[in-house]
Amino acid sequence: MDKFTKKQKKEYLKDPHHCPYCKSDNISAGELEADGFQAWSNVVCNNCKKEWTDIYTLTDVEELVIP
Repeated sequence: MDKFTKKQKKEYLKDPHHCPYCKSDNISAGELEADGFQAWSNVVCNNCKKEWTDIYTLTDVEELVIP
């Protein structure tokens, strides 16, 4: 698998709706998986067929208010 350049990674993190390799918006994410404080999803570009993993971390919390 090709590695992201710093520029590709920075651009993708700013706008994760386009393939970091070919810029296509024809990308598909797999199921979201989680373990502890991290979650991830494998992503594939349906245009150039490159694959990568999106990694998510907890960034905020809100109180649940039940009426």
